[in-house]
Amino acid sequence: MGILEIVFNSRKFDLNDNVLMGFDNYFDKKSKDYNSFCLDEEDINPLQNFVAQIKSADSDSVIYVSTYGYEITNSKGEKSTYADALWIDTVLPISQIERYIEKSGVAEPSNISFVGDSDECGNYKV
Repeated sequence: MGILEIVFNSRKFDLNDNVLMGFDNYFDKKSKDYNSFCLDEEDINPLQNFVAQIKSADSDSVIYVSTYGYEITNSKGEKSTYADALWIDTVLPISQIERYIEKSGVAEPSNISFVGDSDECGNYKV
């Protein structure tokens, strides 16, 4: 059973709910065909390098891929996910994250914000 099946069979939720999936699980070789990210394939490696820099600086950090639920069907007719955002749980300041973005060569994000304890967390299932 693939990671998507495990996630989606493990709890009840609306298939259109946004889902936070672990970064490494989202991009692993087994799940890769069922998950698509807004970046081109050649831009995924710089993204992985960016995440590695964060994990190196803050070993307790956790990085999630924020998906748009399980509503997409891939070219094989199988259910899949689409994502265009990361949620980064870290003690690092935004300024340091911005430096890592610049250093890694990852596509510059349209927004970086600190969510903290606000209501901006949305309707996410982890």
